[in-house]
Amino acid sequence: MPRHLLHHAVYGLDLGQTGDPSALTLLTALETIESPHTWYDPTHPRHRHWLLSDARIFPLGMAYRHLAQQVHAHIQSFLAAHPHTPVTLVADSTGLGRPTLEILHAELAPTARLSGIAFTGGQTHSQSQHPTLPVTIESIPKLDLMQNLIHAMETRQLQLNPQLPHRDELREQFRSLRYTNNSQTGHTGITVAPGST
Repeated sequence: MPRHLLHHAVYGLDLGQTGDPSALTLLTALETIESPHTWYDPTHPRHRHWLLSDARIFPLGMAYRHLAQQVHAHIQSFLAAHPHTPVTLVADSTGLGRPTLEILHAELAPTARLSGIAFTGGQTHSQSQHPTLPVTIESIPKLDLMQNLIHAMETRQLQLNPQLPHRDELREQFRSLRYTNNSQTGHTGITVAPGST
């Protein structure tokens, strides 16, 4: 029978603006051990993958300080069930993200490790430090992000929780992603296929 080990939990926070709401996702790093017995040893096959365990959308226009409190509550609930699992919150630091990181850090420390991610239209990956916090900010090209996401889905390194709300709609959105090529610049991009939402 399979045995599932939980190694790490990563929350992802996408900060909404005036026209779109903020969203919170939970990725859990799982290791499955297959054994025909009731015991396990190093010879039994092991498979590691990420599971998109949960996804929440917050009300449009929620104040960032209230949002930080809601995120803290979600993480506290997770830790109550899994007290020994390391937790990281990766928060959007594009645009107004940096000052929001300060709000999140004040609310979360020392509950979870905090890091930032900034999405760019460039082609290089860079790293910087928040000017006043012990928080690393990763600047990642959108294309790299989407390519890694597609690869993880295709190889089943990333799987969706069967009980995830709107699971089928989310899967269709992933399947609607298409590569495009700009003949003038030679750059490759990713777009959503026409008719997809």
